[in-house]
Amino acid sequence: MRRTVQPSRESSLVALQTVRVLISGVSGFAGRHLAALALSRGAEVHGLVRPAGAGAPDGVIAHAIEISDRAAIAEVLARLRPDAVVHLAGASSVGRSFGDPLGTWDVNLNGTLAVLEGVRALDAPPRTLVVTSGEIYGRVPVEDLPVGPATPLTPLSPYGASKAAADLAAAQYHLGYDVPAIRVRAFNHIGPGQDERFVVPNVARQIAAAESRGDREVVVRVGNVSTRRDFTDVRDVVEAYWLLMHEGDPGTVYQPCSGRSRAVRELVDGLAALSTIDATIESDAALRREGEQEDLYGSPDTLRALGWSPVIPLERSLGDALDWWRARLAAG
Repeated sequence: MRRTVQPSRESSLVALQTVRVLISGVSGFAGRHLAALALSRGAEVHGLVRPAGAGAPDGVIAHAIEISDRAAIAEVLARLRPDAVVHLAGASSVGRSFGDPLGTWDVNLNGTLAVLEGVRALDAPPRTLVVTSGEIYGRVPVEDLPVGPATPLTPLSPYGASKAAADLAAAQYHLGYDVPAIRVRAFNHIGPGQDERFVVPNVARQIAAAESRGDREVVVRVGNVSTRRDFTDVRDVVEAYWLLMHEGDPGTVYQPCSGRSRAVRELVDGLAALSTIDATIESDAALRREGEQEDLYGSPDTLRALGWSPVIPLERSLGDALDWWRARLAAG
């Protein structure tokens, strides 16, 4: 018999072995890592995937559903009655959101509402992590950093605004309907398996491709390298999700982040240093986004209170990301 999730730290290690988890966006970057972690700890893992998108990771029971299909989401939740839900699905690119604001809003807000409505309809609603982004804070004066739960939300992009709306919806469903929704504002995460729309995998791919061709050197083109962000390894981030599924306080805001910012240049130089050939970095004006926040980092204090802190060093995150691209290109 499956056991229900227990909130106390003493009992959680037992409860974790029998939990049934439903992850939306399970085929994405964080979703795959969370699924691998949950499976390694004995959980029964179900995942929502797009009908025409990538499949679920090995070991995950897949359910092909569009995330904004409220009836289909409700049916799956009613049938599975999971012990925990982690909502990761959505549009994830800040840059692309400017070109498709309506599509971004539809997926990020209506998809969240579909999950929350499905959870609300259950007799015993499970803890539901609604994962948004540090981008919901938008432009913040440097003197007001780090951002935290009390920082005003002033998003700059359709992506950030739609995620802020999803965050607000989670708060309202908790306060208005007593849904045990836990708001998670994740900051930049890196590591193996991330697609090339983001800076670390983009640079890693360029280096790995040049190495695989047998080039003697590579010129890596990136956007603004002076921008500073809060980077955490994705494997540390999903450890935070796992912890919050069992010990998070519904209604509380949690921020998986390092609590410090690093310049993009530091990460790019770190990848170049790991290359087996000479790597030169060039900042391409065409790749820069105008008007973006120059520096942004968060406070992980509410997660630290539960005993979480990131442990994977930046060097390992960069090395694993580069090795992942090397292996992918080698496999064709």
